Amino acid sequence: MNQIILKTISNQISHQDLLSCQLKKDNGVFFTNEIKIIDSILDIIEFDNGIINKKILEPAVGNGIFLLRTLERAYQYYPEKEKIHYFIENGLYFIDIDPEMINRTKENISNLYESFFDEKYQGKFNAFTYDFTEKVKNDFTLFNETKNKDIELLLKNIDYVVGNPPYVSLYGRRDRKKNEMQRMNYLSQYRQFPKSLKNGKINYVMLFLEHSLDYLKKNGKLAFIIDISFFETAYKHTRKYLLENTKINAIENNISNFDGVASGQLIIKVENNLDKKNVVKVKNFSTEETQKINQADWLNENDEYKFRLNFSNITQNIFDKIGKKSPQTLKHQFAKKELRTCAMLLDMENKFVSQEQDSKRNCKKYKFYQGSKALYSKYCTPFSDKYFYYDKKLQDKINDDLKEELIKKGIKNKKRIGLGDFLVYDNPKIFIRQSAKEIIATYDEELSSANNSLYVFSLRKADDRTKEYLKFLCGYLNSKIATFYAQKMEVIRYRKGKQPQIKISDLYSMPVPEDVKLQKNICNLVGDIYKDQTNKNILEDKIDQLIYDFYNLKTNEIDFVKNSISDFLKS
Repeated sequence: MNQIILKTISNQISHQDLLSCQLKKDNGVFFTNEIKIIDSILDIIEFDNGIINKKILEPAVGNGIFLLRTLERAYQYYPEKEKIHYFIENGLYFIDIDPEMINRTKENISNLYESFFDEKYQGKFNAFTYDFTEKVKNDFTLFNETKNKDIELLLKNIDYVVGNPPYVSLYGRRDRKKNEMQRMNYLSQYRQFPKSLKNGKINYVMLFLEHSLDYLKKNGKLAFIIDISFFETAYKHTRKYLLENTKINAIENNISNFDGVASGQLIIKVENNLDKKNVVKVKNFSTEETQKINQADWLNENDEYKFRLNFSNITQNIFDKIGKKSPQTLKHQFAKKELRTCAMLLDMENKFVSQEQDSKRNCKKYKFYQGSKALYSKYCTPFSDKYFYYDKKLQDKINDDLKEELIKKGIKNKKRIGLGDFLVYDNPKIFIRQSAKEIIATYDEELSSANNSLYVFSLRKADDRTKEYLKFLCGYLNSKIATFYAQKMEVIRYRKGKQPQIKISDLYSMPVPEDVKLQKNICNLVGDIYKDQTNKNILEDKIDQLIYDFYNLKTNEIDFVKNSISDFLKS
């Protein structure tokens, strides 16, 4: 590999190390430094004798690493100065919002050219300082306005789009905010967002994917490395747009490339045409294992257009048995926010939580549970050394002050903090860990609340039937079958070296038995566990066996479930 490219990668690493974590998060600055990833993305390009007549766009160019590697590979076919000069002037296009990145890319290309031919590059660059989240031409306005005529000339005129779009989330509870006019601007510019959509998280990746497709010729190709949050609910409109408008050639998952990023990444490769019979190649980037999936299988509104991966025959057989006996998900059975987070206090926890009991505060007081410290094992008695004060007046004052501050900035008010529902805290409930490689739950009748590292399921009442159901649900969630399902269906999202995460929407998608006899039997065993923890392991095995019998699992299927869970926990 050329020393200029190696130096660029080294400089990227040094530059990124100097940036604060907050600055990287706010601006989505995570450079691609692994050459294997760079080459995989560039594999969409046909490097042959026709390469210098192709047009390649990198819309968030950074230091230009993808274009540098493209230029190096083109040089292998055409080591002539005139042709490489022509390729730079006519084939390489790059955009960035930061003029410093534009200048760095120009300098890096010039240095690479000089390393080839021992002379300075004197030609022009096709470089644009521009915010690529703003569509250069908006077809939805009355006057069909154009924001940059030079960039407009590239529309439907590019052969390949490559790169690493910035990972910046907007408008979520913890995310960066832009003013409300900008939100409405994005929603009106981008075809992927339905007219009915008024709120919700927007990520730059969503915008870059659609906007980049506008530049591709018919049958042009795109390859990006993006965050695995692409698989989550927030991206359902983006997935639908891609499924209905492009041919998805490949997905490469299980990538961990960016330091300081808790999640993993994936490479997506699409083509600007539609083939209803298209078969997607899915590859595990780490193991090189591949599988093929019909793209049409993902075009499922009821499943939020999720890109589900194929399973082994035995896994599919087990899922078929579960689906036959438990056709309804938890969401179908309980659709009124019975599963939720508790208090959302963000950086104001100290205003509502204290280790000392404060008799002067005229409001309700609850035990306060925090993550794995409180919920350290299945069926545990949650640990608490703090108290949570349900001070509604203080919450309202803080939110009113924030609203006034945000209105002055032109930003639509988002309720910054929320104390949650006191009826949940007053009544029996189940707490569930938000981060674990298996489902960990416990039943609790205390006056209690929790931070957002625990989910809570409550029916907001305390009659005997409610308690029985909650004990059953706790037992079912703690079962091996529930964990097996959650691991295989990526309800538990995990990549090696990263923290496991469980989303409420995914947890809600779990199938749960409605058989009254099974519920009663599991409830009784869970009650026995809480009476005497010394027999917990034996009683857990009995619960598991009840569920295996209910689903008619064979011995080899039970062994497969156990081994699969064990392998996942070791990974």
